[in-house]
Amino acid sequence: MTVLASDTVDDPHKWQFTVRSVVCGKPLDRAVMAYAADSVGAPTARPAPEPGKQFCVLTMDALNVGKSMASWGADSRVSLNVADTRYTMSQKDADYATNYAQYWNSRGQTGPSFGLNPGSRGPVHAVFQIPAASNPSSIWITAGTAIKTIDGVQPGYLVVLT
Repeated sequence: MTVLASDTVDDPHKWQFTVRSVVCGKPLDRAVMAYAADSVGAPTARPAPEPGKQFCVLTMDALNVGKSMASWGADSRVSLNVADTRYTMSQKDADYATNYAQYWNSRGQTGPSFGLNPGSRGPVHAVFQIPAASNPSSIWITAGTAIKTIDGVQPGYLVVLT
């Protein structure tokens, strides 16, 4: 996928993504939450989804196939879809995803949110909240800076979940 932004027109960022898993209906990873709490000296939180919702954690690998160091994050660029309804990360969900990125970075697996050089690979996590009785049907990954801009829905790739 080539990601174009106003500051990358002359040297577009290029990524290859591999979806590893989408896990729904389970609590957020205990080790991740413990690491996040420990990093700020707080007790370990056990986040709960909004009433009537469930957490879904998307795990992908990102490979920088471009010609320069690049950063990329799932915020506003990835949606988890249930039929024709698109779910993106809220600010709180994005904070949880940041906890995953920091946890894996501390384990030597730097993700693209911290920047990856050409040929480097790292994990991407996104956290969504969808209705408790629902199963996700697809993922949309945009090639733009956001799924939807003033120009409408941006080009991207649809991954059908089976």
